[in-house]
Amino acid sequence: MRGSFAAAIGLALWLATPANAQSPAPAAKPDPADVRALAANYELTNADSSLKCQMILDPRPTGRGLALVFDRRQCASLFGFLGEVSAWSPGIAGAILFLAPDGRTVAEFTEGVGGVYEAIRENDGVYFLANLQFVDPSERVQTADLLGEWVLSRPEGEPPAAKNAKAPPKPCTIRLTDEVAGDQLFYLRVPPDCDAGLLPPGYRHWQLERGDIVLRTENGDALRFERDDDGRWNKVPEKPRPLVLSRP
Repeated sequence: MRGSFAAAIGLALWLATPANAQSPAPAAKPDPADVRALAANYELTNADSSLKCQMILDPRPTGRGLALVFDRRQCASLFGFLGEVSAWSPGIAGAILFLAPDGRTVAEFTEGVGGVYEAIRENDGVYFLANLQFVDPSERVQTADLLGEWVLSRPEGEPPAAKNAKAPPKPCTIRLTDEVAGDQLFYLRVPPDCDAGLLPPGYRHWQLERGDIVLRTENGDALRFERDDDGRWNKVPEKPRPLVLSRP
């Protein structure tokens, strides 16, 4: 009797011991179709493409995900969060997940346009993952491509807002510099005679964000310009004050 009682107590203590707690469930096996669609050669870059890392999303299982192949020493020195990453896995709605050894998601890249995926890491930055089967990184706009003078104006042929409205403001030439003003921000040079109808006072910074040119004030106001097929950059949203950035 004493032996049976002692055995029961021992079993209860063994089950209650944290070291013998149930292990986490293994990661669900990804859909083979999703793996085939995403496995390829990629290039990881930061927001302005000044940092780059070549990597392969390999379909071979490893740990709690699939093999992610890259030069760990070089790339982790450029992208600190890669030091936590050991694998990748398909996510919801075509996303790509970078996983830690315990299965935690370190970065989630959501599907964008033309084979480019985007991840926004809180208190860190914006990162892009380009599938090299569909994207030529040399064709992506980079900060260096945007430096210099730009003409800010209203769209050509835009009708006056009202019958007696004054003529559209005279175009203003601004300069995008490479002088660092903060995290991913550069200084914007605006001439003192620039019409406030085009650019209100206070715009001092600019950045390349998610492929768009963004002009910013220190108070948080922003004007975002998206590139069109003609190489001009149109303000988005267009209303209520359409604007265009173009080279002189």
